[in-house]
Amino acid sequence: MKKYFIFLSCLVLGASAFLAPHVPAAQPLPQRIVSLLPSATEILFALKAGDGVIGVTRFCRYPPEAQKKNIVGGLIDVNYEKIYSLKPDLIIVEDVEGDKKAIFEKMNIPTLSIDTRSVERVLESIDRIGEAIGEKEKASELTNRIQTKTEFIQKKVEGLPKPRVLITYLREVGTGHIHEVYIAGNQTYFNDLIKIAGGENVYQGSERITSPIVTAEGILAMNPDVIVEVMGVYTETNVPADRILKDWDMLAELDAYKNKRIHLMVNDYAGIPGPRLIKVIDDLARLFHPEINWDE
Repeated sequence: MKKYFIFLSCLVLGASAFLAPHVPAAQPLPQRIVSLLPSATEILFALKAGDGVIGVTRFCRYPPEAQKKNIVGGLIDVNYEKIYSLKPDLIIVEDVEGDKKAIFEKMNIPTLSIDTRSVERVLESIDRIGEAIGEKEKASELTNRIQTKTEFIQKKVEGLPKPRVLITYLREVGTGHIHEVYIAGNQTYFNDLIKIAGGENVYQGSERITSPIVTAEGILAMNPDVIVEVMGVYTETNVPADRILKDWDMLAELDAYKNKRIHLMVNDYAGIPGPRLIKVIDDLARLFHPEINWDE
């Protein structure tokens, strides 16, 4: 009888072990990261993970330490051979770049896709990167700081008239003319920034086109109160600011021109949807609402 109970106990224990759910081993955190987005690079450094970054694009210029990393190409001329030779254990790409992700999957390199096409998605991307590199708490602290500053600016501009704003980028400058111009659509990161800073996007066209191309006639038809030209990290130009602004002389009928409310944003963070987005919002709010004493 005693032998029977011993046998039965062993059988039950063995069955329990067999039926217990399998708990996969924890995956090691990435130690060698390649970032193919300036925004992702800034997020990684903001989370104090810069030491683990081994490769960046030529547009990843902030913080300055990022420029000391291996350059693996640009946004459309990625050097896949160099990336493979660096032996990364994580690559961060934009989610719309499915072709890049497919190539890295064939190389058996883990890839994280992020979406930075709105302020909300930028915050989500910070959290996702934080989780991927084992810095969830730092990521949460960073997003909380950004949200706090954003809410402060929104409160300052609450109830004020909203200027109709046109944001432009990637146009040929210094020609003395306004030709075809890329502008921020109403489903973009810039559209979010305009709203938070107390303005209204003058473009209210198709929601399917992220960055519409408009002509001088199209700009005249919209007649914005404020025009902001983003001349950030992606715009390489040695043309002086006064020559860039002089291009608008051909559209002197615009309210923005008449009221001297055409501005250039030349800071390197202007077009990067990352942790420094609050600086862009602050800059825009000051341009939209100069009646506020922002230095209080």
